[in-house]
Amino acid sequence: MERKSSVGPIFGFITLVFCFLSVTCFFLKAWIVFWIFLILCLASAAVFIAVSYHEIRNFFKSRQLRYGTNVALSILGVIGIAVFINVIAAERLNKRFDLTELRQHSLSDETKQIIKTLDKKVDIIAFYTNSNRYIGAVQDLLELYTAESDNLNVSIIDPEKKTNLVEKYGIERDGTTVFDDGNRFEMATIGNQQAFTSALLRIIQNKTKKVYFLIGHGERSIDDFSNRGYKQVKTELEKINYAVYSLSLLKKEQIPVDCDALVIAAPTIPLKRQELDVIESYLAKNGKLLLLLDPSHNSPEDVNTGLTQLMKKWGVKIGNDLVHDRVHAFLLLGGPTALDLQYEPHEITRSFFQLQIPYIYCRSVTPMEEIPTGLSIKTIAKTVGPKGVSWGETERSEDGKFSKKNVYTPNVDLPGPVSIAVAVEQSIDEEVRKEEGTTPTRIVVFGDSDFASNAFFATNNPTIPAYPPLFNSIINWLTIEDDLVSISQIDPNIHTLSSMNNYQVQLVQILSVFLIPLIVFSTGIVVWWMRREGGTR
Repeated sequence: MERKSSVGPIFGFITLVFCFLSVTCFFLKAWIVFWIFLILCLASAAVFIAVSYHEIRNFFKSRQLRYGTNVALSILGVIGIAVFINVIAAERLNKRFDLTELRQHSLSDETKQIIKTLDKKVDIIAFYTNSNRYIGAVQDLLELYTAESDNLNVSIIDPEKKTNLVEKYGIERDGTTVFDDGNRFEMATIGNQQAFTSALLRIIQNKTKKVYFLIGHGERSIDDFSNRGYKQVKTELEKINYAVYSLSLLKKEQIPVDCDALVIAAPTIPLKRQELDVIESYLAKNGKLLLLLDPSHNSPEDVNTGLTQLMKKWGVKIGNDLVHDRVHAFLLLGGPTALDLQYEPHEITRSFFQLQIPYIYCRSVTPMEEIPTGLSIKTIAKTVGPKGVSWGETERSEDGKFSKKNVYTPNVDLPGPVSIAVAVEQSIDEEVRKEEGTTPTRIVVFGDSDFASNAFFATNNPTIPAYPPLFNSIINWLTIEDDLVSISQIDPNIHTLSSMNNYQVQLVQILSVFLIPLIVFSTGIVVWWMRREGGTR
């Protein structure tokens, strides 16, 4: 009898082992092994039932089974109700709650409003390699977008694996996100809410803006494939759906009415008076201008005097100098005249404060001391070195070239830090802007044009970073692209404890070292005494 009672549990255990193995093989799709273990499981189960028949029958008649069954059914009922509530909540009440103080996991109200106006399907394709450190944050951000609309479909693509999609959209950099509605697509090279919403808004509006590059004076050409040319600039702008054209004011004595931004890139021949008048008239009528002027290396006479005088009317002083920085420079690209600048807070620079771009041979561009009424002028890039380390060289040799002493001369040279880029915006009443549909005049002036040349846009050169976001960001700001939606950036400010004075320090010491232990000790004494009194009674 004892042998029989011990055989039953053994076969019960063997049955459980074979059952587990068969289930494992089922999920692994090892069908032959699955059937073998399943047959062994059924056979051992049959032996277990035959040997332990009376014990099993008595168990099903016992009070323990009834109680156990009731408990099991109650648990299953609770689980069923919970599952039912979760399914209903997921289907009908799909809400997300962001309890963080800075609302770090929420879309802005502006973005939500734009998504609500979306009446067509848009595929969002994020090209991020698995090694990209931003892939997690971008994926979380895009999930917030899809939670707001069923018209958005998000996919994360590894550009190293989906080469057909990379070729289709012309992806050149890891971290590019494409918004495609089937008819056109927009690209965002920066993975934040501002860039994503701006791209989505351009998809909704379905409008192509036009940028004109001035020609006829030896400017950088958008059709030039050489290192000096701007062919890559044109390519990058077209990728974000700008139409790019050349414009000669010698042939056409006015700027086209459909010009959303005019670019003048390093003229080497002076503009005629009539051309300057046309540009001045264009700016007076809420025009948008990007002016890139290189230093006058070989002569104290500046061929761009007409443009520098025009910029004075808009509060910008363009120096006839050469900016140096003895410490913060790219030594292999030109020494102290190949600058590594720092960027000031501005809508243009908000996404790449740490981006390293070599600016070779720059002239100073600074806000004037007396700024005309109604203008806002901000420095957006300047040298890092302080006075004596960086400066604007104004001394020249007898042949007209800049001095090679590489030494700052007090009261002669422009002391550092030296501004080499400014952004100008005309003040305009917001109500007038909405009623009349007008936009303010905007001007961006850089004391360098090399940074946007093909040589520094080349993505196949591992020693020089590719940085089209800067030029694209300038054009977006000029054409009011990013201003179509203004999204406040989350400021992850660090909450620090204020320092305590001596009185507060002493109070904390008294509370922690003496008062709290005394309270605990006194409470223990009271409890002990009450129990003692209760015991004696």
